[in-house]
Amino acid sequence: MRLLERVYLVGSGEIGLSDTWDCHVYALDGGDEITLIDAGGGRPASYTRILQNLADDGLDPARIRRLILTHWHPDHARGAAGWRDRLGVTVYLPEIERAHLEQGDAGMPPCPVDVGVAHGDRLRVGDLTLEAIQVPGHSPGICAYLLDLPGRRVLFAADIVFFNGIIGLINHPGSDLTRYREHLPRLGGLGVDALLSGHLLFALRDGQRHIDRALARLSKGFVPLSIGQLDVIFTPPDDY
Repeated sequence: MRLLERVYLVGSGEIGLSDTWDCHVYALDGGDEITLIDAGGGRPASYTRILQNLADDGLDPARIRRLILTHWHPDHARGAAGWRDRLGVTVYLPEIERAHLEQGDAGMPPCPVDVGVAHGDRLRVGDLTLEAIQVPGHSPGICAYLLDLPGRRVLFAADIVFFNGIIGLINHPGSDLTRYREHLPRLGGLGVDALLSGHLLFALRDGQRHIDRALARLSKGFVPLSIGQLDVIFTPPDDY
């Protein structure tokens, strides 16, 4: 599903684009190569449907060279080993979460991490460049990736911040409201046009206003609206 020039949504369990375990999986057309942002949940239907979606969008899976993971949680990273085995992709993951993937935490197939990512790193993906912005809070090392296209600034926001200012605070080890307060300001003032998160709705225009809404809520005394508040916002599939 083409979202923007050179940016595609090729997997998503929530909208029925791929397997129910999958987060939103994005593809970047970098000219002579394709990069996947996140891997999905790694069940057989995930690979089959994502590969078909790529083909339907005119993207040759043989051009996929890199898999850039925003964080280690299974709906985003469990598919990494399978993509590496199938296509020989270079796997990127925030360095401080490397051990979770390499030792196969949460029942994931262990997968080597070829490149450990840190805050401020600039990643070349074909003729495009992504800037890593580390915003711990949802997980200890989660990164957003900023992409500048002609006339448009795109943020792959993972599970850091969502449409309408929802944040990714969850009841899970490593998820921390204090770290959100400390690090979410890194996304302030970026002038984001397209906000492409790991779940829920995405925004193709005025994306910064959703980030700013989250920042405003964090500045107040109440717990901000988060994806982890009961199942009101996001209900995982029954077989998750």
